[in-house]
Amino acid sequence: MTHFGWSDGVASASLCDKLNDLGMDSTVPKPAVIKGWEQLHFHYFPEGQLSRLRAKWGELKICTEQPKLADIACCVTSPVAYRGKRVAGVYDANNSLIPCSARFRGKDRRVDGVLNCDDLVDAVEDRRDAYYLGRGECHYGHFILEVLSRAWAWREHGRDRVPVLQLAIPPFALALCGLIPGLAERLDIIRTPTRFRNMLVPAPGFVIAREAYIEFKRMCEQMAEQANVCSGPVTEQPLYLSRAGLNWNRRTIEGEVFLEHALEKEGFIIVRPETLPVAEQIALVNRHRWIVSPEGSACHTRLFSRIPTHFVTITSSYLNPNYILCDLLCEGTSHYLNALVTPQIGTKTRLGKFLEPVALDRARILGALNQLGLVRSSAVSDAPPPDLNEYKLRWIEAARSRIKRKPDDEKKIFEGIDEVNASLNETE
Repeated sequence: MTHFGWSDGVASASLCDKLNDLGMDSTVPKPAVIKGWEQLHFHYFPEGQLSRLRAKWGELKICTEQPKLADIACCVTSPVAYRGKRVAGVYDANNSLIPCSARFRGKDRRVDGVLNCDDLVDAVEDRRDAYYLGRGECHYGHFILEVLSRAWAWREHGRDRVPVLQLAIPPFALALCGLIPGLAERLDIIRTPTRFRNMLVPAPGFVIAREAYIEFKRMCEQMAEQANVCSGPVTEQPLYLSRAGLNWNRRTIEGEVFLEHALEKEGFIIVRPETLPVAEQIALVNRHRWIVSPEGSACHTRLFSRIPTHFVTITSSYLNPNYILCDLLCEGTSHYLNALVTPQIGTKTRLGKFLEPVALDRARILGALNQLGLVRSSAVSDAPPPDLNEYKLRWIEAARSRIKRKPDDEKKIFEGIDEVNASLNETE
């Protein structure tokens, strides 16, 4: 097998000639770029669509200054779920919300629920000094971006403080905290409103759909160094981070198992990240210069890379701006491949952006990877047609789960299930 790739982040001068010799489909369009973001490449995004996305993204920015850091006496925080509200943040001695403690998102700075003064009058007194890490998250990507990103000031300022979260976190999150010396073993979860003698409140180093800070990326690289992940050689062999092993209710991708097999034949290493310890996931992004992944939390592990990497994200026509922000923090090129589609299956019922399964446009994926020199053109011709029936069965499974989560939508979803079942029977 002949593999054409990059050795130093720049395409070889004869790459196009080699691809032409392999018979690459000349109809594969060149990727688009946006002025100021030249390291980002957008594959199969029509110009009008890319312009609309760019307008939605607002003024995404990378910040070179440190995030804000507030040192507040006699302040209080609560559990995430309190008095029927979902809340986040820290309140000062007058029970006023400290602005940089809120979990805010987007260009309009949307925030979570806010407590009233009366909600905090019975807070438990704690004479310790604390360090606020945020509300807590059980989702891998959001934990990194919205919780871990507040730990940027811990090394310098956290030595004599207790780190606090408003929500208990899963083992992977504890493992990530364990890569910051002195953090995981001292972590305290808030079970009742608690007023500390003093609290250090760092603003997040990453704000969803808004901004990201170099200081946060620097901390991620220090964590990778702490994990001692750079002892192995860096390889040009491409890596594929698969979602095929995730549960059916985690935005499954029909046809991904085929893609695994096709890429493995082309010399890729195939990995299902959720099966690996956190340190090994971090090691992977420090050993492989070329990484391909469907959109999802695994993409954010790139933040821990201490080497220039070239990352290909397989996405839908709606490209989440958080991938843009993460990739702008990293060295190397980034490629966004518009190749996740929602087939027409005979119903107008929608299940929600993160529940409805999607299918792969295999021709686009293999065509773009061929254009990048990562697979041979012959890989395209090996692809069987997508299995629409299998997609419909996955849709029905996800719809039944949606009923459990949103019983108010029961009638509409049952109608959708009946419609999809009918179209499934027609094709058998």
